Amino acid sequence: MTGFVGRALKVQRDELGRGLLLFSYLFLVMTAYVVGKNARDGLFLAKFGALKLPYVDIAIALLVGFVVALYVRIGRRISLRVLLSGSQLFFSANALLLLWLSYSYRTLACPAIYIWVGILGVLAPAQVWTLANYVLTTREAKRLYALVGSGAICGSIFAGLLTRFLAPRLGTESLLRLVAVFLAAAGVLVIVARARRDDARGETEPASGSAETAAPGLAQSLRLCWSSDHLRAIAAVILVSCCVSQLATWQLKAMVTGLYQHQDKITAFMGLFTLYTGLLGLVAQMLLTTRVLRSFGIGVALLVVPAVVVAGSGAMAVLGTLAAAVFLRGGDQVLRYSVDKSAVELLYLPVPAGIKMQVKSFIDTVVWRVGDGLAGLILLLFATHWHWMPQRIAWVVLTLTAGWIAAAVLAHRHYVGTLHDSIRQHRLDAEQASAPVLDRATTEIFATHLTSADPGQLLYALSLFEIGHQGATHPAVRVLLKHPSAEVRRKAIAICAAAADKTVMPQVEEMLRDRHVEVRTEALLYLARHAGTDPLARLAELGDFPDASMRAGIVWYLAQPGPTQSVEAAGLILAEMAKQAGADGQRARLEAARLIADLGEPFDETLDHLLEDTDPEVARQAIRAAGKVRNRRVVPQLLNRLSDPQLGQEAGEAVAKFGDRVAGTLRDYLADPAAPMAGRRRVPAVLARIGSKAAAQSLADCLLETDADLRFRIISALNKLHAAHGDLVTDRSLIESLALGEIMGHYRSYQFLEALGSGEESAEACARLRDSMRQELERIFRLLGLVLPRHDFHSAWVGLQSGDAAVHDNALELLDNILNPQLRNLLVPLLDGKVTDGERARRAERAAGPKLMCREEAVAAMLASDDPALKSCGLWAVTAADWQRLGPQIEQCLAHPDPQVQEAARQAQLRLGHSTEAGNA
Repeated sequence: MTGFVGRALKVQRDELGRGLLLFSYLFLVMTAYVVGKNARDGLFLAKFGALKLPYVDIAIALLVGFVVALYVRIGRRISLRVLLSGSQLFFSANALLLLWLSYSYRTLACPAIYIWVGILGVLAPAQVWTLANYVLTTREAKRLYALVGSGAICGSIFAGLLTRFLAPRLGTESLLRLVAVFLAAAGVLVIVARARRDDARGETEPASGSAETAAPGLAQSLRLCWSSDHLRAIAAVILVSCCVSQLATWQLKAMVTGLYQHQDKITAFMGLFTLYTGLLGLVAQMLLTTRVLRSFGIGVALLVVPAVVVAGSGAMAVLGTLAAAVFLRGGDQVLRYSVDKSAVELLYLPVPAGIKMQVKSFIDTVVWRVGDGLAGLILLLFATHWHWMPQRIAWVVLTLTAGWIAAAVLAHRHYVGTLHDSIRQHRLDAEQASAPVLDRATTEIFATHLTSADPGQLLYALSLFEIGHQGATHPAVRVLLKHPSAEVRRKAIAICAAAADKTVMPQVEEMLRDRHVEVRTEALLYLARHAGTDPLARLAELGDFPDASMRAGIVWYLAQPGPTQSVEAAGLILAEMAKQAGADGQRARLEAARLIADLGEPFDETLDHLLEDTDPEVARQAIRAAGKVRNRRVVPQLLNRLSDPQLGQEAGEAVAKFGDRVAGTLRDYLADPAAPMAGRRRVPAVLARIGSKAAAQSLADCLLETDADLRFRIISALNKLHAAHGDLVTDRSLIESLALGEIMGHYRSYQFLEALGSGEESAEACARLRDSMRQELERIFRLLGLVLPRHDFHSAWVGLQSGDAAVHDNALELLDNILNPQLRNLLVPLLDGKVTDGERARRAERAAGPKLMCREEAVAAMLASDDPALKSCGLWAVTAADWQRLGPQIEQCLAHPDPQVQEAARQAQLRLGHSTEAGNA
């Protein structure tokens, strides 16, 4: 039975129990409230008339503040269960007391009952929605609020039915007995349901207030609301909408009082009105609420009631009849407790849990009744003092409704902004939690190695430092100038020289007399560069220096401006050093590359030869020199080095230093299918480093690249450009089309998953396909960040990966509110954890194409794909039976340019070859 109800209401089985509990609770509370409201209207209007209504409305607004302050104070001291159930039982006892008072002191009882019901209407329904906000996440609320809200509507219908038939027969006063019964039943329901839930979950009873949630009083609640743009907007919506609703209610009551004089007839009419508006409200709740929220979002839902009020007030202003008043108030009531109530409650969901109860109680009670009090003041002025009739009051309602619409638009804007802030804070918290750990780990590893007694570990740490901190030094490096290991001392001098650290010059001077020749050599090179030392003079003084260091020092000395400068002689020596072959010449070639980096033109012609050097260290130093000199002649050689696993990263950094001059060249290389894929995949990062408009355009020109990994890198590079330099993307329509294509491809992947099945032979293929699908989703989000640059899709993506259900649902809710209907309807089902893979595969038939009929068809389609990731997944899925049909295609994959496809093809060949032999045997 629960499964059928869940499917009918489109909610999950595990959510249905909570939804029905909240439905029943709200049903009982609203039945009691509406019966009491109909009774109070009949008693008060028959005794005092409509012109006295503003006085009791103002009295309710004044008293609510004191009642809520007492309620909050009590709530801090007792548990949530006791607070909710105790409130209902207390109000039930009040109803019986007022029943006795209505028979004994009628004149006093009528306003007392009116005010009491008004306070009941503030606290009792608000308690239900506060509880709902605590037990439901944003996505659960969106699914269940229609069910929960229908409890209020069903309660109104039932109350209208009771009032219509019992008031003429038993008298209006007797309805207070029913109010007491329903409130007592609500209190008992909370006790029983909470006890069962605690027993089932093994939970302890939470307190309704805590150190975090407890508030000192109304002043603190007011400050909290005022300090937040989002909460101020919610308060404005509640204030203006309640004021408008109260004015519309007065218009109807004034028209009814002119038609009926006896209290039982007035009560019966109000009961009949409640019955029909409740029935229409139930239809609206079942047919409109969920559809409006899912199809149009909360922004449109907030404007539905104001639009109806504008139409009703227009009719009232023109016609001034009871029918117009019924239409105005009826339209407001039908939609207020269906579409509007669910939309307004959703506004609270992004509010931090630590203050939600406090501010929600304040807004739903005090602000609501302040709106009623404001309506009372308006009526005192216009109706009592100026004697305006209900027809003329319609113009006041129209004016206030314009403010209501403005507040609703502002509230939606702040709602989206608060969701943005919430998930962005989650992302920043996650990054702050991980980044310092990484920084500390790096520092600790470096410090550990630098204090190690093992020279091998020290040299490893210094090499890492040299690569990652070019042009910088570290205090610990200076200490190593006195290390026992000669190689460590030499490396420390080289790092200080590269960083132009002149603070160590006295120590380096002393190291010219080091007993190890390699240390003396590095010291001589340091002094030639940074102290202007004549290497020939030092050579004659000290002697015993290797040929490479001697020549490097001479080149440096001859290249410096002054009377001893001889650029031609320095160039000849440098060229000879660059051409010195073999292992013995490695040091000479390495020093030549370093010299070119420091001296620049006119010595850079030697770079052509050094960039092709087979020694990785020489080539690395030549690449660094090319990045410093930036002669465009060597760009092709640098591009060739991009595919080198050892040197590709540094080659990319060197090319990026050329800036816009190479943006077009990089675009051509990126789009060249004949270029090595490993090199092409480094180009997006290079263009991102350049960071110009031309670089962004070069990336955008290659967005249609078929290789999924390369396309992902291009999109990621565009995201980095946008984050660092603002919106540089010009062709947004192309990117939106690409995003839609990625979404369709993702749907197609679900069809592949369903066709492959869950058998053991498909397990590896399905696992790899899911990994590929995750990258598909990330590409989609990165593209959306370019299509809608104002919104933080990166934070939304991080939020969707969170294991916290509230964070995940907030991220999904944000997407629901910022995407256009086409994208929303396609993308959200792919991200909603409540939607199964099977449902997504069925949606794929409508979105991405016909269903794949069998596993063989799926494997063939994957192998025929241009996407290397999908092709490799297909290779992992092939079986011996597939070899008969697909053998040639599998063999072709062995020559595929993508290494991932090649490896999958080799594994398939090995696997199938073994399987075929076993079958023949």
